[in-house]
Amino acid sequence: MILLNQAYIQQALPQGRALVFDEIDSTNEYLLQHYQSLPSGSLCLAETQTAGRGRRGRKWYSPVGENLYFSMLWHYKSTNLSQISSLSLLVALVIAETFEELKVEDIQIKWPNDIYYQGKKMGGILNESRIDQSGFYLVIGIGLNLAMSSVDPNIVTQAWSDLSEYQLDRNQIATVLARRLQQTLSEFEQQGFAPFLERWYKFDIYYQQAVRLITENAEIHGISQGINDKGELLLERDGKIETFAIGEISLRSN
Repeated sequence: MILLNQAYIQQALPQGRALVFDEIDSTNEYLLQHYQSLPSGSLCLAETQTAGRGRRGRKWYSPVGENLYFSMLWHYKSTNLSQISSLSLLVALVIAETFEELKVEDIQIKWPNDIYYQGKKMGGILNESRIDQSGFYLVIGIGLNLAMSSVDPNIVTQAWSDLSEYQLDRNQIATVLARRLQQTLSEFEQQGFAPFLERWYKFDIYYQQAVRLITENAEIHGISQGINDKGELLLERDGKIETFAIGEISLRSN
């Protein structure tokens, strides 16, 4: 096991500070607590998390030294917050393109922001924020299964995958991902999500496939036709296209 190297990551970081912990409750929580004192672009990484979390308050399984637990702080300077909901899709795209750069094949994205490898979940994203008089602060939390030997079935309840066959260096992934994220977030503030739309389709796992949307009260069946420039899912039903915003919705194959 090659440990995360704070000095190496810091040297490669275009902006911000790199902070690496042997153990932490949550990399996201650390940045949320220190967002006012850290520069934009700062990273928090850990060998393990004792209280890692995913979407909807779920626990995120964080075994020691096997995966990447990565959070980035970003001071969003634009006053236009209308496209913030599409940021999680943008982050998923950046992750997919990072692995493509590292020669990993068969990476996919399941709307809105789950990372899949060979048809099974390999990573997830949790964006959280703070707003004060100085602006909008985003914390981007990323968990990626890189060499996971086993799981706790009480926490991991769906089919999962990892990238152990590639024997990737977590330090390299962290630095490439950080550089791509910082560049792309800057572009997003100026241009919104529209310029990235076509790049998304390359990785969309359910594009033009039969799917079902699971909501609190119903299941909705249709054909996925990708997303629009707001990051909304486009679902074809009875020859018509309906849009669904990111929220308390789960997307599954039919």
